[in-house]
Parts: sequence; C-alpha cells; structure tokens
Amino acid sequence: MRNIVKQKNDISVLDGFIANHRAQTTSIADDQQRLRENMKALKGSSEEKALLERYVRELDEQEDRVQVLRKEIIDLEQKRDAARSGLNTMIEGLQLEARL
Repeated sequence: MRNIVKQKNDISVLDGFIANHRAQTTSIADDQQRLRENMKALKGSSEEKALLERYVRELDEQEDRVQVLRKEIIDLEQKRDAARSGLNTMIEGLQLEARL
C-alpha cells in the first residue's frame, strides 16, 4: 500500500512539473506577442534599430527556451504515463490479492 501512495505522489510531482513548464511556455508566448507589437511600432531611426536588434535577440533566446520546455514536457508526460501505468498495475495486483 505504501508503494501505491509513493507512486501517486510521484505522479503528482510530475504533473506539477508539467504544469510549471506549460505556464512558462505561455508566459514566453505572451512576452513574444508584446515584443512583436513593439517591433511593429518602430519607425527606423538608429536608436530604434538598436532596440529592434535587442528584441530580435530576445525572441531568439525565448524560442530556444520554448524548444527546451516542449521537449521537457514530452519527457515528463512519458514519465508520468509510465508512472500511471505502474500505479494501475499495482492496484490490479492488490485487487487480485484481495480476491484470493
């Protein structure tokens, strides 16, 4: 029974990591939208060109982070699914023991 509780806790931790990664991805997407709107408003002066370059660098860094987050989400979901499968196997084993 203790193993089942631990397995449930492990699944909850993985769910928390997944939710956190998704929230980070959403936050980055919101910030990228803001940057794109700011970029559209720039007219072309030398100061604005420097700002545009800064925005482009920031967008590039954010895209790299989003790619990492998406990969990590996939990995975490696979681990969570495996943990759920293990939990189901444990529960089925308990049910079989209870019948015997």
